[in-house]
Amino acid sequence: MYPRIILLAATLLMSNFTAAEEINIQLSNDTARFMYLTEAFGQDFGRLELEAGFLYNQNGDTLLNAGLMVRGESVSVPLIVSIGARAYYASLAQYTVSAIGIGGDLLLSPESWGGLGLGAFFYTAPGVVSFGDADGLTEYGVYVNFQITPQARIVGGFQKIDTSITNVSTIDIDKGAYFGMNLSF
Repeated sequence: MYPRIILLAATLLMSNFTAAEEINIQLSNDTARFMYLTEAFGQDFGRLELEAGFLYNQNGDTLLNAGLMVRGESVSVPLIVSIGARAYYASLAQYTVSAIGIGGDLLLSPESWGGLGLGAFFYTAPGVVSFGDADGLTEYGVYVNFQITPQARIVGGFQKIDTSITNVSTIDIDKGAYFGMNLSF
């Protein structure tokens, strides 16, 4: 299983390396998460981004996600908005979870704040678009970031990713504070 995940990650990184936009690394006491975002198409009023991610926790659980997001920025308003869909696949002990969620990310970063930004994100996949052992999946969180250079930001925040397992209960895939870096190319 792990050689396939490493091969998938390497393929994603090398297939479109010249157009790479961002690599996000998040670490906490219990989890490590890596995200890769690239611009698929640029538009005058926003751009289409592809993303791929991998999360691993100390229980041995893994979560893969791939998404398609529309991102909009405005010079007049210091708000960056991304909305779209994410596909999830998780291997949790004896359960297998697949889901297609919709949601978005907001980042408020006025110039007067000197590189500081506040953000929040929310993605949900109700039972109708959850498969395997899942009866739903939710991912949400809040974060603060600080831009060190035009290509690097540090991030601190809280996130929760949980899934409802059919006829069992809700399992937390990740819950708690994290620290991270966002590197742009």
